[in-house]
Amino acid sequence: MNYKSAFTLAEILITLGIIGVVAALTIPTLVQNYQKKELTSRLAQTYSILSQAVKMSQVEYGDISTWGYQSNKGSSHNFVDTYKLAGEIAEKYFLPHLKVAKNHGTTSLKKAGMPSHYNTKDGRSYNSMDPAYLIELTNGVVLMFNYNGNINSDGSFKLSEPVIFVDLNGNKEPNTLGRDLYVFDLDVSQNKFIAHGDGYSRELLKRYCKADSSLPVYSNLYCTALIKMDGWKIADDYPW
Repeated sequence: MNYKSAFTLAEILITLGIIGVVAALTIPTLVQNYQKKELTSRLAQTYSILSQAVKMSQVEYGDISTWGYQSNKGSSHNFVDTYKLAGEIAEKYFLPHLKVAKNHGTTSLKKAGMPSHYNTKDGRSYNSMDPAYLIELTNGVVLMFNYNGNINSDGSFKLSEPVIFVDLNGNKEPNTLGRDLYVFDLDVSQNKFIAHGDGYSRELLKRYCKADSSLPVYSNLYCTALIKMDGWKIADDYPW
């Protein structure tokens, strides 16, 4: 008599169980790696788009040291004027050179359909860009133009330089600094467009990029320069 070999039901169930365990261990890592690659690709693309806009405006208006916003550095304004100034910068130097899906203008994040606040990696709330001048690009990236600076004792705002917050995936999660929210500066002292944190050492950038409640709430924004320094990639030691 000829006997044909076959798997028993128990063997099949054991095999499926092993496959399930392996999948449970590997799929989350694969998904996270894909998300990292997608986000860094969008960040590099956004930096390139904004850098090109700066270069084209330099051709039209001269070096950025001659742009009007420089005269605002160190001056004090109320918050409404601050948003207006940021909007003027966006409209004059950037908007003509961007592929825009929707221009929200100066508005709150909520009215533009964005998250009402973002979180640091340690879970603290961050909404210093709200309100802002919001532009949604055709690739889904949202730009939020605002000013960096300090609040005076009388409640007015002392301007430093214009900043552009970048949400790489719009209102989708995780809405977290250093994961899908980054920032670029029109740096007055260096007279160029930079990733926030450019010029700092990698170790310092990595420290600021970690989940650490002892650091200022804005620290995770320095992740922008860390990713740029690493060639627009999430390095193995990046504090994700």
